[in-house]
Amino acid sequence: MVDVATRFPAETHRALAEQIRSIAREHPEVSERSARRLVRALRQGRLAIAIDDSRVVGWFLSEGSGVATHELGYLFVERRFRTGEVFDRMLALLLEIESRAVAVTFRPAFAAWLERSYGFERASLGGVVMLSRGTFLLRRLTPARMAAVARHTTAASPIYLTWRRPGL
Repeated sequence: MVDVATRFPAETHRALAEQIRSIAREHPEVSERSARRLVRALRQGRLAIAIDDSRVVGWFLSEGSGVATHELGYLFVERRFRTGEVFDRMLALLLEIESRAVAVTFRPAFAAWLERSYGFERASLGGVVMLSRGTFLLRRLTPARMAAVARHTTAASPIYLTWRRPGL
């Protein structure tokens, strides 16, 4: 049974961050994040991690992105755990954090599934930037993120998504 959580003892944060970074380096499709950023996310309860027998098998990051809004990204699940259940459990935990979310994907089928299953809506880049009060765009202006964006957008077009907690 895979355990999924956003809260971990502080003394495990550095080791979890390093395990995630190590896995990310093995997968060029995953844009790496700094250990500092991951530890901060762990401290804030903004990093959902899937663990199987004390080994990280997936993660999903939520980054604050405006008032009551967060950006969902930096997602990975090991191939043998990609049944959907692990992702569903991580996403459910993250959607509890804020009342609005923004996300970007390069996979049309994944975007359609988020729309059907969770009520995400397609948006323009401008709509995502407005909802995030500019932080979505600002986050992509570092050299490392610009390189990652260039790498991903040469192969496919980004699909921007927004989500609001039902009843808002």
